[in-house]
Amino acid sequence: ALGAFCAWAVQRGYLEDNPLKNSSGFDITPRRQRRALTVSEIDRLLKVAPGGRRLLYETAIVTGLRAGELRALRTAHLDTVRKGLALEADFTKNRQPGFQPLPGALLQRLTAHCEGKAVDAPLFHVPSHPARELREDLLAAGIPLTTPEGKIDFHSLRNTFATLVFEAGATVKEGMSLVRHASPDLTLNTYARTRADRLAGVVEKIAETLNPAPNYAVFRTKQAAGAEGLDVSSIPAGTSHTLKKWRRGESNPRPATLQ
Repeated sequence: ALGAFCAWAVQRGYLEDNPLKNSSGFDITPRRQRRALTVSEIDRLLKVAPGGRRLLYETAIVTGLRAGELRALRTAHLDTVRKGLALEADFTKNRQPGFQPLPGALLQRLTAHCEGKAVDAPLFHVPSHPARELREDLLAAGIPLTTPEGKIDFHSLRNTFATLVFEAGATVKEGMSLVRHASPDLTLNTYARTRADRLAGVVEKIAETLNPAPNYAVFRTKQAAGAEGLDVSSIPAGTSHTLKKWRRGESNPRPATLQ
C-alpha cells in the first residue's frame, strides 16, 4: 500500500522519485502450516463435543465456512428446498452471494435445531474465540494440536473440508466452487492437503499395475487312483502310454518303474 501511494505521488508530481521502488514485499509465508483432520479424528471430535458445538463443527467441516461467516448465519439462511445454506454478500469474504449445499442428515438436524426460533435468530452460537473451545474438545478427544504435518485451529476445519472435497473425487472446478475460490492455486496449494497414508496407497496401486497378481487358480497335478505314492518325475518318457494300456488291461507287463 505504501509503495502504491508513493507511485501515485510521483505521478501527481508530489514526489520526484519513489523512495520504495527498490523495496521487497513482505514475507507472508505462514510460519506454521495448518493440517486437515483425518476421518478418525473427525469422528472422535464430534463424539466429545457438546450438542451446539457439534453442529457448529460438523457444519464447518462439510461446508468450509469460516468462523465469521458461520457467526453471521441466521435461521432464515437455512434453505430446506434447495437443501443448503444461502450466503449473502454482506458477510462472505469474497463479498459475493453464494449457496453451500448440505448433506441430508445434517440438514434435518439443523432444521430441528431451528424450530421455534425467529427468522433473524443466529443459526449457531459462535464464540468470539472459537479456537479456545475447539482446543478443549481436541484435547478431550485425544487429538494432538500439533503434528509434523501442521497445527489444528478452527480455520483448519476449512482445510479439512477442502481436503475431503478432493478425496471424494471432485474435479478442480468443483472444488473451487465448493470452497468458493477464484483461483485453483489457492484451493490446491493453500487449503487442500495430501495424506501420507493415501500417498502410500497410490504407490501400492502403481506397484500392482507393474506386477499384477495372477488371476488363475494354483495348478496342482492330480495322480490317478492307485498311483498316489508314485514319483511321477522318475517315470521315463514314453511310459505314460504303457500306463494307460495297463490301466485298461491291455498290457500285462508292468513298467519297470512300477515294480
